[in-house]
Amino acid sequence: MPKVIIIGAGLSGLSTAYGLRNSNFDVEIIEARPRLGGRIFTIEKENSQLEMGATWFGPQHTSLMELIKELKIPFKTQDNGAEAVYDFRPKGNIERFQIPSQDAATYKFNHGTSHLIETLAEASSAKIHFDEVVDLISIDEHIQVSTSTTVFDADYLVLSSPPQLISEGIEFRPKLSETFNQLLQDTHTWMSDSIKFSIAYKDAFWKSQQFMGTLMSPHQIIQEMYDHSDSNRNQDALVGFLNSNYSHLTSEERKEKVMGLLESYFLDEKTHLKAYEDLNWRNETYTIPKNAKSLAPHQNNGNPKLRDSLFDNRLFFSASETAQQTPGYMDGAVHRGREVADFLLDLSV
Repeated sequence: MPKVIIIGAGLSGLSTAYGLRNSNFDVEIIEARPRLGGRIFTIEKENSQLEMGATWFGPQHTSLMELIKELKIPFKTQDNGAEAVYDFRPKGNIERFQIPSQDAATYKFNHGTSHLIETLAEASSAKIHFDEVVDLISIDEHIQVSTSTTVFDADYLVLSSPPQLISEGIEFRPKLSETFNQLLQDTHTWMSDSIKFSIAYKDAFWKSQQFMGTLMSPHQIIQEMYDHSDSNRNQDALVGFLNSNYSHLTSEERKEKVMGLLESYFLDEKTHLKAYEDLNWRNETYTIPKNAKSLAPHQNNGNPKLRDSLFDNRLFFSASETAQQTPGYMDGAVHRGREVADFLLDLSV
C-alpha cells in the first residue's frame, strides 16, 4: 500500500486526506502545532466562539460549498446591516454611511469555522501526528521526512504549509531549484499581515443604540469590525481586524486600546464584556517565518508554477496560495487539496 505523507493539518491538507479516504493509499499527516486547523482557529471561551482565523465565505466559493454540503455542516448568512460607522479621527469625524447592497451573500458557520476542520479530520480518518516540526526532506528512490524526533518514510509527499514557510523552514536534499525556491519566498502568505480580534458580550447592547456592528477606520486601532452574534447560541459578539501598526503591543495592551476606543462609541461598553481575544498572525511561527519579507497582498498567489509536481510526480504543493481557484481563501485550500488528491488517485490507476 503506497504511503502518502501530508505536511500540515489545515484545511488544504485535510481536504487531500479526505479525498483519499476510500483509496488504497496509506495516509498520515504531520502537524507542527498541537491542534488542527492552521489558519482556521476558533477559541471557545465563556460559552462563546471567538474566531481568530478564517471566518467568512460565499456562494462563489464553489469547492468549499460542495464540501460543506457533502459533510452536512450548517452555516448561515452574515448580516452586516444597512449602515456602517466610519471613524476618520484624528483627521476627521465619526460618520454613518449606508452600506451598498451586495449581489452575493456572505456566510459563516453555525458552530464556528473549526467545526469544519474537526468534521473533515474525522471524516478523513487519517492518522495525525501533532507537535512534529519538519526540518528535512530527503528524496531519492524513497522520500524521508525528518523532524527532531522522528523520520517518516513515504512514496508521495504533499506540502500544504504556506510557501514562505516551506522555503525558510525546511531543508531539501537534493535542493529545490533556485528559481522555484525564490518563488516560494515571494508568495504572500494569507493572514500573515493580520491581527484578528473577537469580543464576546453579555448582550448586543450596540443594537439598542442603532448600531449594527459594522465599523471601518483608517487610523484607529480597529480597522474593520462586524457583528458576530448568534441568536441560536445566545451569543453576542463583535469580530474584526486591528491596525497592523499595533502589532508590537502585547495582546493585553491592544485589548486596553480596543476597549478604550469602543468606550468612545458606547459609554457603558465595559460592563457588558465577557471575553476578549486577539491573535497577531505575524507572530505565528508555523504560519510565517520571522525573517519573511513583506510582500504585496496575494503576491504570486495562484501562480501556476506552484502547482508543478516535482521529483517525478512524488512531491506536491497544496497550500491555498497555490490554488488556481480563489487562491489565499478557504475555497482555494479545498480546491487545491482535492485537486492533489485527484491527481494521486489518477496515478494509482
